[in-house]
Amino acid sequence: MKQHSNAHPFKCQLAKMKAIILIFLTVSTLNACSKVAEKKEVTNSYQQSAALMTIIPEKSYTIARSYLGQITAKQHTNLSFEYSGRISDVLVDSGDVIKKGQLLALQDTQLLSYKTTELQAQKKQAQAQIILNKANLNRIKTLIHDGYSSQQRLDELNAENQILKAKINGLNAGIGTLEYQKEKSKLIAPFDGVITQRFISTGELTTASQPSFRLIENANIEINVGIPSKVASTLALGQVFTIKIDNKNLKEQPKQARLIAIGQQINAVNRTIQLRLKMLKELDKANRYNGQLVRVIIKQGIKKPGFWLPINALTDGVRGQWQIFIASPVSGSNNSYQLQAATVNVLHTNDHSAYVTGLSLAPHNIVAQGVHRYVGGQVVNVSTQTLADNAGNQ
Repeated sequence: MKQHSNAHPFKCQLAKMKAIILIFLTVSTLNACSKVAEKKEVTNSYQQSAALMTIIPEKSYTIARSYLGQITAKQHTNLSFEYSGRISDVLVDSGDVIKKGQLLALQDTQLLSYKTTELQAQKKQAQAQIILNKANLNRIKTLIHDGYSSQQRLDELNAENQILKAKINGLNAGIGTLEYQKEKSKLIAPFDGVITQRFISTGELTTASQPSFRLIENANIEINVGIPSKVASTLALGQVFTIKIDNKNLKEQPKQARLIAIGQQINAVNRTIQLRLKMLKELDKANRYNGQLVRVIIKQGIKKPGFWLPINALTDGVRGQWQIFIASPVSGSNNSYQLQAATVNVLHTNDHSAYVTGLSLAPHNIVAQGVHRYVGGQVVNVSTQTLADNAGNQ
């Protein structure tokens, strides 16, 4: 009986300890659940920030296309002698800069001098014959007056006088021809320029019209470029275009040229219209080589309503389409926006912007960057880096 009475208090104490432990575990579980709920509530209240910008509709956009052309000298020619002859002296060579009127080469004129001397001797002979003829005419006139000579002899002397005068005129013309040929034995530069190629050497026998030098003008630089006829029809004389000569030199300032002529014939090979442009400023020596390639930048306006926006605002959409995120204000909040995905058509892009259509022609707030972090229907806050300005016509 005594043992039974001792076991009862022990069982009571054990039951109390179990109850205390159970209460402790219950309280701990409730506290943990409360903290998880609080954590979830905090997590649910967090909103990502997004850099937004406003895009405004444009009536048209401009495409800047570059067309390959080349620098050409306004005057370039193959210089040659007018008459055949042997080269006695060559005074210039390839690469030499020459001035208008400068002597370039000479032909041997010894034979021309001999022929001139021969004709001058014949002229003196004819002049002596005219003197004799005049004396005979005076005597015949006296004899006819005294009745000792016939009229026929007078007529013969008059005819002889006319023949001698005509002979002298012919000799003068021959001497003049030889003097002209002597003058043309000197090859003279017709304009300021540069000798690009020499074709003759001293002692060489040349024929008429055989090229002796290739000469280009080192001023009045022009640019020839071929463009599609559709683009040429939109241009007008006097327009100014940007010219890029050396793409490797990033520090080079763009040049400008004015349109001075629009061709009226389509090239049969490449189906283009030829344009001629005049540089507004003279090029430096490093950029005015004849035949050097240049790029002519021609801007073409296309009337198509749309929007300019940054390329970073575009993301991949369904089936290869492009889409952007339009941000609409959440009612009752000053800083919260809900995103909605919108599919757009990209018409034109450049290095940093894109021109798109497919949106209603009204201002829109869009996510300007980091679009891969957002989904449609998400609520975001406006970032401090929001771009408030319109994307503009980039």
